[in-house]
Amino acid sequence: MDRPSLDAGDIRWGWTCPRCETDASVTRDPNSATFRWECDDEDCAAVGFGFTSRRRARLALKEYHDRYQNIYR
Repeated sequence: MDRPSLDAGDIRWGWTCPRCETDASVTRDPNSATFRWECDDEDCAAVGFGFTSRRRARLALKEYHDRYQNIYR
């Protein structure tokens, strides 16, 4: 994620989990002072962590979602 010029688009709303299409929360991890995204569904284990900013976490979530949607299609 070392591409600061990557266009985030309008990703303030509607973050979805790449695996189950449920909402995914982006929060600050108090233990490490980094940001993470996590699927809100208890049965889904999708998570991304260690991002330096909320924006980078959102971009990673969007990128992962886009890549995951193209697998085996």
